[in-house]
Amino acid sequence: MHRFELKDGAAAVLLALAVGGAAPAWAQSNATTTIFGEVASPAGATVVLENLDTGVKRTLTPDAAGRYVANSMPPGRYAARVLRGGAVAASREVEAVIGSGAEANFGAVENAATVVVRASRNPIDVSNTNNGVVFTAKELKALPVASDVAAVVQLTPGVSRGTNSQYGSAPQIGGSGQSENAFYLNGFPITNILTQVGASELPFGAISNMQVLSGGYGAEFGRSTGGVVNITSKSGGNKFEFGGKVATVPGRLKGSPEDTYYPRTGAHPDTDGKLLFRNHDNSSTSKVAGLYGSGPLIRNKLFAFVALERTKTDSESVGASSDATAKTLLTGWNTSESKVDRYLAKLDYNLTEDHHFEYTKLYDRTRSSSRAYGYSYATGQHDNVPGNAGESTRNCCGASAAPGANLDIFKYTGYLTDDLTVTALYGKSRTSHGRTPNGYDPKLAQTAGGTTVQVPGLNYPNPQSVTGNLVDPASGDRQTAKRLDVEYKLGKHSLRGGIDRIDVESVVGFMLAGGYRWTYRKASDPTRAINGAFETPAQGGGYGTQGYYVSRDYYSNLARPTSEQSAQYIQDHYQVTDRVLLDLGLRREQFTNYTSTGDAFISQRSMIAPRLGATWDYHGDSSLKFSLNAGRYHLPVPSNLSSNMAAPFTSTSEFFTYTGVDQATGAPTGLHAISKPYSANNAYGQSRDAREVTAIGLKPLSQDEITMGFERAFSQQWVAGASVQYRRLNDTNDDTCDQRPIDAWAARNKVDTSHWGGFQCAIINPGRDGNLMIDFADGKGLRRVDITAAEWGNPRPDRSYRALHLSLEHPLSSGWYGKVTYTLSRLKGNMEGQTDTNGGGDVGLTVSDDHKELMYNAYGYLPGDHRHAVKAYGFVQALPELNVGANLTLLSGAPRNCIGELPDALRFDHDYGAAYFYCNGKPTPRGTQGRLPWQATLDLNMVYLPRFAKGLSLKADVFNVFDRQSITRYNETREDGGAIARNYLQVTGRTAPRSVRLTAEYAF
Repeated sequence: MHRFELKDGAAAVLLALAVGGAAPAWAQSNATTTIFGEVASPAGATVVLENLDTGVKRTLTPDAAGRYVANSMPPGRYAARVLRGGAVAASREVEAVIGSGAEANFGAVENAATVVVRASRNPIDVSNTNNGVVFTAKELKALPVASDVAAVVQLTPGVSRGTNSQYGSAPQIGGSGQSENAFYLNGFPITNILTQVGASELPFGAISNMQVLSGGYGAEFGRSTGGVVNITSKSGGNKFEFGGKVATVPGRLKGSPEDTYYPRTGAHPDTDGKLLFRNHDNSSTSKVAGLYGSGPLIRNKLFAFVALERTKTDSESVGASSDATAKTLLTGWNTSESKVDRYLAKLDYNLTEDHHFEYTKLYDRTRSSSRAYGYSYATGQHDNVPGNAGESTRNCCGASAAPGANLDIFKYTGYLTDDLTVTALYGKSRTSHGRTPNGYDPKLAQTAGGTTVQVPGLNYPNPQSVTGNLVDPASGDRQTAKRLDVEYKLGKHSLRGGIDRIDVESVVGFMLAGGYRWTYRKASDPTRAINGAFETPAQGGGYGTQGYYVSRDYYSNLARPTSEQSAQYIQDHYQVTDRVLLDLGLRREQFTNYTSTGDAFISQRSMIAPRLGATWDYHGDSSLKFSLNAGRYHLPVPSNLSSNMAAPFTSTSEFFTYTGVDQATGAPTGLHAISKPYSANNAYGQSRDAREVTAIGLKPLSQDEITMGFERAFSQQWVAGASVQYRRLNDTNDDTCDQRPIDAWAARNKVDTSHWGGFQCAIINPGRDGNLMIDFADGKGLRRVDITAAEWGNPRPDRSYRALHLSLEHPLSSGWYGKVTYTLSRLKGNMEGQTDTNGGGDVGLTVSDDHKELMYNAYGYLPGDHRHAVKAYGFVQALPELNVGANLTLLSGAPRNCIGELPDALRFDHDYGAAYFYCNGKPTPRGTQGRLPWQATLDLNMVYLPRFAKGLSLKADVFNVFDRQSITRYNETREDGGAIARNYLQVTGRTAPRSVRLTAEYAF
């Protein structure tokens, strides 16, 4: 029997925090560790692994050769003990981290009083074939790094910042796009549900381990052609711990952002070199407050960990250019306030030694409010006169917006025997998005119409201050994930298999503010019928006899896309010899995307992804390791694609005559209908036929990869490594909007297209035959239209990434840790991926393949190509009470382009203007216009740990110490109607200016 131990009320406080912050629900974690080793004399011996924080034990019996392996163990500090006859014969302490193996060997000489290894990790892990790095909570706390997951991922070799600011800080890993990564928390997917860009976040101090797999991951992972970011949260233990922190990033200590000037084009003397945006007055101040608590609710049985965090940021910035109109300058100074609330609660329950349950609750919400005021470039000052009512948002808006989260995760781990382990997951996540202008009344329709369409002498009030479209109030995302994994040891084989499924449902779109709009109109001839009307205005009576009438307009695009993603995998972790390990894996995946009406418009089935991993412990003592990884990886189509391609679209107008105007609402009174709802483009709220949206037999986006490398430990203090990595994109999914090949097919086949509304774009595999189903509105319904790859004219997608990674690491010892990496890479091709630099923010719908001319001269060095990258970071205990950390990044510049108009001989109706790899009528192949400058950023910190106040830490982080605001992007569009554009080579992106973060933290 176990009893509650409520020491000084600590457990009661902790339980209140956990319950108050986490409504009961359940979910899983597949992010675990392995502890393994050998016992020299296994006869009669057992191995007991005890978690030093929770007291939870697991008992194993070594095999005849003395080997033991404990799979699916929670990361943490463990004591490994050999017992003989119930007495401890030897003991070791190890630290086991996520996705890695901790080795504890016991030689022939055993002494229970001797602890050979204390909380250490082997410099080289030969127990797995993963290709990545792991950051522990201790390292994250000591390093000068921003408190978000994306900033930590940037420490990894082969990772660069995204090339398109529309996608925020989402990283590019190994040459991939910003939507090609998978993020997990305790085994549950937290990748942005709608767009696959970025992920939900937890309080930064709640991270226990963060594993960044930059390639070469096994068959249990999928849905990524970039990297996998695998996070485990902290858990409670037998010791009560509480703490809190406050931090600030004061605006007065920040560097001033560089002003933006018109470039000197030589063609525009009136603007060349002129100030465009005055940025040096832009500022922001952030404040962070956090609390955490952990401890036992039932000693050795039930544990809780709770972390709460709020970040508040106040920002001010110039929002209008120097040549803005006087009206625009009335809203030329922007102010905003954002609040980010995050909390995480985790409960761990050990029913027995062999049955472990976990529950994780995560909440992540970003709210902001903004307002604009007047600004004067003449004085450089802003006034206090509101230029608009402002607005409030919630987890909104755009591809780079914080996705938010409200998720529940449950995990069960069963050690059914020494050889058989089962883990299971069930989890749910939901989030909502909103944008609400201040003072907005959702029940009040908009009104429109100037004095020329108003009845003389009649007053037309307009009380609805909000015009245009708003995010639909029902917008949000939901996700359910299920997973089952089974692992069985059979001699030299550790067989692992599993199934998983993710169901995604979103509501996304917009509607007119107020639901609809009254538009006042006037007909020049009241006796003439209006298009779509069954009566003339004169016949309608009222003011219609004078030609005055009104339309009730509905305009909305509200989609409810859903998708199913399922997979099955099997993997053999085969210890061929004592020194050679093989990971042989096979993954099978299925992706299905549905329209708002539930019809499948993308169904990609039975996608086979083989995986191979191998390590060779050359000397047999973990001092020299050779490794090999190879495999195929698939990426699903994000749900937002169906919200663009297969969403119900409404654009109707219904006409009325009227006899008056309501003075409270501005709506017409005395209505008489002279038409039914009419849509000039047949947009009556129906979805496109799912069969018209995608090409027949659409292949999935896939990528092949191979990596080879070695690691060498020269001692316990120095480890060097080198690897080469090659990635090649096989296929992608993208939209094409080129009607010319379809017109040619219709002409060849004598199809009447006189009633056809035209081609609305479709998803194809660029460079392959794209056979479509099209209804030409000729009474014959859908018919198959076969168009060859040559007729489309789009080339096969080409994206190859080659990299050489070198590293030198000093594991934590003698009071310091350090690591330096160098990457020499080449990213080349004609396709960036699901996201691109030149187009908009719609993931999976790039501009690149809209028609063939966009791909002329498109092959070259891609925007994510940074030839050289040096990353160095570490920390040292400089004095007994003082720690110092550093983080240095040197990154060579990305390639530049020149974008312009097609030569006269290639122009066609409805081309995209200045959007091609041509300038001044001549080809300008991608990446041939030089390079951006190098980026050099140094971050430093100091942590003071006063002896007189145990548990107190005072920390100062300085980011971008030298305030180098390197250029990260230019405007590459050279031409504007045949002339050189005023903004050609204007600076549009820089590294962030210097900032300082001051933190005080107290733990007890």
